[in-house]
Amino acid sequence: MPARRSRTERWRESLNNLVDRNGPIEITVPGNGESPDLIWRVRLLEVTDEYLVVEQPTTLHHQIPVHDASDLIGGIAIGQNRWMFRTRVIDHLDFRAMFGTVAALRLAMPHTVERCQRRNFYRTSTATLSLPPVKIWKLKDPDSAIPLEVATKAAILDSQGSGPANDPFELIKPDLGSSLVASMLNIGGGGVGMLVSSADTGILNQHGPFWLRLELQPSVPIPLSLTARLAHTRVDSSGDVHAGFAFDFVRNREYEPFIAEQICRYVADLQKPKSGDKRAA
Repeated sequence: MPARRSRTERWRESLNNLVDRNGPIEITVPGNGESPDLIWRVRLLEVTDEYLVVEQPTTLHHQIPVHDASDLIGGIAIGQNRWMFRTRVIDHLDFRAMFGTVAALRLAMPHTVERCQRRNFYRTSTATLSLPPVKIWKLKDPDSAIPLEVATKAAILDSQGSGPANDPFELIKPDLGSSLVASMLNIGGGGVGMLVSSADTGILNQHGPFWLRLELQPSVPIPLSLTARLAHTRVDSSGDVHAGFAFDFVRNREYEPFIAEQICRYVADLQKPKSGDKRAA
C-alpha cells in the first residue's frame, strides 16, 4: 500500500501520536466565502472514540470566542502532508493536563479526513480555506508607526457607532522600506505565521522590525496595522519560506488589547447565525 494512502487511512493513529508528543492541530471557524479564514494552531490534549479535546485558541492573552455547537474545520499537518476534516464544538471544559489545567474545547470526532491537494495546501473536495493576504514592509523607523496605530484605532472605534471608517494610511504613512505580500497561515498567542514566496524572501533578510497590514473585512472596516519582528523561518521543499512574526507593542502598549478585541470580534461575527440557518431560530 502506498505510504500516502496508508497515512490517510491511519489518521486516528496520527492523532494519538500528536497527543503523546503534545503536538498541535489547526482549527478555524469557516467563513462565508467572502471573509478570510483565521487558523489557530492548538495543542491536541486528548483523543477518544467520540471526541477530541484541544486547547481553546487565544490571541494576545484573550480567549477567542468559539461557541458551543459552532462548526469548525480542522487540519492535521505532519511534515509535508496535510489533511482536513469537519467537526463541531460539543462543549467547553477545564482540562487537567500534565502541565496544568487549561481552558479547552471538546470537538466531535470526525468520521473521515481528506488529504489536501499538493498545489493548494488548504483545499479538499469538501472544505476550502481562504488565507488572508498580508502586506509586509520593512519598517525603517518604529516610532513612525505609532501615529497610524492611534489613528487606526480611533477610526475603527468611531465607525462602530457612526458608519464607514476612513483609512488614515495615506495621510500618516510610516517610514517604510521594501514590501511583499504574504499569506497568513495561522495566528497564535502573540504573533502570526506567514507563507512568503521564494521570490520575496530577500526582504526577510533585512534586520529590524517589520510592519504588517491585516484585512479582516467586513467586521473590521479598515486594515489593522501592526509592528512585528521576525522570530523564525523555515524553507519548504518548493523554496517558499514559512515565517513566524511576533507582534511588538513595546512603543504602544494600549494598542495590544485593541488588536485582540478586533480579532475576537471578527471570529464572533463569523459564528452569528446566517439567514436561512436552521439554528437561527
